Amino acid sequence: MTNILTEAPAPQATTPGKSRNIKKILVAVDLSPHSEETVAYAVKLAESYGAYLALVHVCSPEPGAEATNQKGNGFDQSASFQQEQLENLARKIRKTYPSCSAHLCVGDPADKIALMADILHADLILVGNCQPSFLGRLFGLDEVIRIEHEAPCPVLICPDTTSRA
Repeated sequence: MTNILTEAPAPQATTPGKSRNIKKILVAVDLSPHSEETVAYAVKLAESYGAYLALVHVCSPEPGAEATNQKGNGFDQSASFQQEQLENLARKIRKTYPSCSAHLCVGDPADKIALMADILHADLILVGNCQPSFLGRLFGLDEVIRIEHEAPCPVLICPDTTSRA
């Protein structure tokens, strides 16, 4: 899997023999199939640093809102359904990596992810990247780009490798 590090260079030695100290990793998940790939990478990264994982999902402020996934299919976006999916993902992770929490927020994804990173004192944000549309990039609607700009710490982007041939 190819990973792109943005907003910060690769961890550099801060003192002889020591690398950047990553204690908390916030993983922004959208509960898509790509989220599981992103979370799997996050677990490996957390294991290598001995870091705590915090899964964060942001849902729409409209109750019972229905959204459309990349294939154009409608899916349930109720907060209770999303909370259940998020908790299931966290339980799955805790079976092999117990240092994990799950947080559901309501509002603008970029704003809430940056806020949670600040509240949790995250050292790194890991986010999955869907293929943004041309208009989304043109008008600044790509959430990953907005997260990068608002984040209080480095952002690591895991591109969706499942959509490639």
